[in-house]
Amino acid sequence: MDETVPMTCERELGVALGRVRAELEDVFGHLDQVAAALVAERTSCRRAGEELTPDRLARLRDVIQSQLGKLPAAAGAGVVAAPGVVAGRERHLEWWQRGAGGGYTPLRLNLDQASIDLYDYLDMDWFTVPRTLHRRCVYGPYIDFTCADRYVLTMTMPVVAGDRAVAGASPQFLGVVGADIAMSHFEPGLLSILRSVPAAAVLVTADRRVIAANTPQWIAGRRLGCLPRAGDGTFEAAADVGADSGWVLALAAT
Repeated sequence: MDETVPMTCERELGVALGRVRAELEDVFGHLDQVAAALVAERTSCRRAGEELTPDRLARLRDVIQSQLGKLPAAAGAGVVAAPGVVAGRERHLEWWQRGAGGGYTPLRLNLDQASIDLYDYLDMDWFTVPRTLHRRCVYGPYIDFTCADRYVLTMTMPVVAGDRAVAGASPQFLGVVGADIAMSHFEPGLLSILRSVPAAAVLVTADRRVIAANTPQWIAGRRLGCLPRAGDGTFEAAADVGADSGWVLALAAT
């Protein structure tokens, strides 16, 4: 952050940053519980000399639904397996969506490699980023026609498990756990944070798309010409939100 930024502006930005980051970390905290359940199930299979089958993975249903119940903004959540992790399946997922009546329904996708309508998640950013960069991913917002059929953020994190029983064995990437976060439920909380900032403020993604702003000057979904930068003539202060989001929060110059 530019050292010439007035202390009041820096303080306002810092407080807002912390609150936005906390919103994201709250989602990841619930996904941690699903990840732990996946590792535990896989470990249990290994100790019993068994494979992780679709039926064994389905035992995570209660954990997934429990965490969904604690995330009102989540349209769905679950596990998306890496190739070969689930016995006999090149691609497999255990994903549950919030139903209209308050219950949960399993997500059914075409994972048949021979089909032209294959839902090939192996090439999707929310899967490839955790797999190749070994970090969490906040993808979107975007309109998810295939799964949630809503304007969502897809938030994922890698799940890696070692095999202590095998000397020198490398940790195995099991896949990702994730959630589709409906912006219709998530955005109001972000707007509330930005409206608490006296200056004009905007929250943008790494690809410069506006997520939310406390002024009509910036419309959600529009792409800025460049990422906000402190002292660039438009913005007095700007900083990364963190939480592996790539988001930037910026305050306009007065």
